[in-house]
Amino acid sequence: MPFLKKNAGPLTFAMAVMDSMMALGAYCMAVYLTLPEITRVAYRESFIEHLPYYAVFVAVWSTVATDRRLFASRRDASLSELLLSLVKTAIIALGFSILLVAFLKRGTLEQDFIAWYAGGTLAAIVVYRLVVRFVLWSLRRRGYNYRQVLIIGANDRAKHFAEVIRKHEEYGYLLTGVLDDDPGRMDIFDPIEVAYLGKTEDLERILQERVIDEVYICLPVRSHYETITSIAHLCESVGVIVRLVADFFPVRIARRRIDLIEDVPVLSLSAIPEQQVQLAVKRLIDITASGLGLLALLPTLFLPLAILIKLESRGPIFFGQERVGMNQRRFKMLKFRSMVVNAEALRKELEEQNEADGPVFKIKNDPRITRIGRFIRKYSLDEFPQLINVFRGDMSLVGPRPPIPAEVEEYTWDQRRRLSVRPGMTGLWQVTGRSDTQFSEWVALDLEYIDNWSIELDIKILMRTFGAVVRGRGAA
Repeated sequence: MPFLKKNAGPLTFAMAVMDSMMALGAYCMAVYLTLPEITRVAYRESFIEHLPYYAVFVAVWSTVATDRRLFASRRDASLSELLLSLVKTAIIALGFSILLVAFLKRGTLEQDFIAWYAGGTLAAIVVYRLVVRFVLWSLRRRGYNYRQVLIIGANDRAKHFAEVIRKHEEYGYLLTGVLDDDPGRMDIFDPIEVAYLGKTEDLERILQERVIDEVYICLPVRSHYETITSIAHLCESVGVIVRLVADFFPVRIARRRIDLIEDVPVLSLSAIPEQQVQLAVKRLIDITASGLGLLALLPTLFLPLAILIKLESRGPIFFGQERVGMNQRRFKMLKFRSMVVNAEALRKELEEQNEADGPVFKIKNDPRITRIGRFIRKYSLDEFPQLINVFRGDMSLVGPRPPIPAEVEEYTWDQRRRLSVRPGMTGLWQVTGRSDTQFSEWVALDLEYIDNWSIELDIKILMRTFGAVVRGRGAA
């Protein structure tokens, strides 16, 4: 599979092949069930004709599944977590393959075939993966397929890790015992009865006398650096996996991840979405949708509105305002001009009439707005030039709205996290209340979007945005 990582092992390759076989079975079934007349010749022709759907699906599935670690041995994944990852990945792969093939073929979608193929593929992969998971769980309950684990260090970090192992036996880990230089510290394990096997200097003897598959180091790095180095070298020499429990920093939001830069291991703490494949799909959707939108709207919307804006008042058609984007990048956000030319200068005279709380300026009956401006604002038509910003990469279709620099200066430290992703034309707060939303709720919704981001969430927001715009609800 060309889409898998170069260091993919036999388990990864086997799981990728089995997933592809499940999809192939569903594909063959869909071809058979949608034939008007079942003959060998007709089946062969239909099989070849629809083959791009299968080929694109396998390519996208392999890429997204690798990004979501669905080909890795995920002993620590719960059933609900695994099921959700499988369903999300299958939906992304199926949707992308259907859209891409439909675009390349430039024909009508064969709804019967797509329904059978999508439903069959989703069901086949999910059922196969769940069967594998239940078989492994069954084996582990009978004492098979376990990994014998040794913990080094007796402290709160080690206790928490031991509790996790004991609580989730389905993960397939069996705690053998603990090594620590001070036997008195073992009192911390009293509630869960963990065996004390000796001091850290006894590790070599333990590895010779016992079955140990993995060693987990829970020692403080700063005060035990030499000991940890010695343990790592000792385990490396005999081929025993050694892992450093890396919850060094108490985090509230960020997710921990270990990366490799060349041969340098790096502990990453990230409070923003980092699913690289999904982010690439999001950017591809932004480019495609904004490009097609601009081509369609230039003659049908942009030209008529440009004429109306020019007829009502003198000045430029577009209004470009400096905004703050991802990680404080500055850019010019474009809108159709809906105010008088000197609107920015008049704002200072209207500051006392500001009806929004927090570092935001909004007036329901803003005297600076022109007649055509009031109409295009009600239905958010003034926002469509931002498709240019989306196409250029300054913005995305969905994300937190980009603030002006003066507003950012008044942000609290935590509120600045809404600047950690690419800003959007629409977002969660727009479809919840739009300009009716209080600033604190607005920020909370933006942070909720960042913490729970997915392609599916973007699609839901876009669909709800369309309804809100048609109704003209909450626009200012």
